[in-house]
Amino acid sequence: MTVATPVTRAHAAASNSGLVDRVQRYFRLPYSQPGDQSGDLSPMKRGWWCAHFDGDYIARQMELLPDKAPVILVAGKDDMHICGLSVEETGLSRKKGVEILPQEFEQLWLENGGREYLLKAISSGRARSTYATAMMNTQPDPVNGQWL
Repeated sequence: MTVATPVTRAHAAASNSGLVDRVQRYFRLPYSQPGDQSGDLSPMKRGWWCAHFDGDYIARQMELLPDKAPVILVAGKDDMHICGLSVEETGLSRKKGVEILPQEFEQLWLENGGREYLLKAISSGRARSTYATAMMNTQPDPVNGQWL
């Protein structure tokens, strides 16, 4: 006997929008940034570059450096600053150890203010329709449990 898995509201919304057919991939890479441009000779600052690819292109991107505010970018609103390469063009799919689980990315996204940033982009009409925007409209707020 097989047991059917119930379809969640999030999955149903993504299915109806056609977004569920695109492969979702998540990456986290070590990231280095040189000291400031004023002649600072301090060593490179090390952090993480994280990306959520919705199909071939990035839907959400983060740059996380110690002692700096996180840089959060979403497709549509931040197209001039987000990486415009496809997942294949970046070579990430061939690198070992850089692909992470969706839960790992989501945890970093929540901890660094990504949810709030994406909600603002959605409410202003500037976020491109992606799997992430579809999920935002179907998942409860992790803090208060209220639906958006």
